[in-house]
Amino acid sequence: MTSAPSADFVMERLLQEATREFPGWSFQRDHSGWTAIHGDTRLTRPSLAALRALLRLHRPARTG
Repeated sequence: MTSAPSADFVMERLLQEATREFPGWSFQRDHSGWTAIHGDTRLTRPSLAALRALLRLHRPARTG
């Protein structure tokens, strides 16, 4: 019988993915949701998924 990973384990993995996907940004969780911080810029959304989607929209376009 296999067991499902704990919610803490899953959130830690998602946070690691976000950190790799958006270098230079740090992520924090509080009562209002998730906040991404880069210098003086702070973006907050109710979920990490929503925050990552927002960051993807505002990421500079890659050339090449």
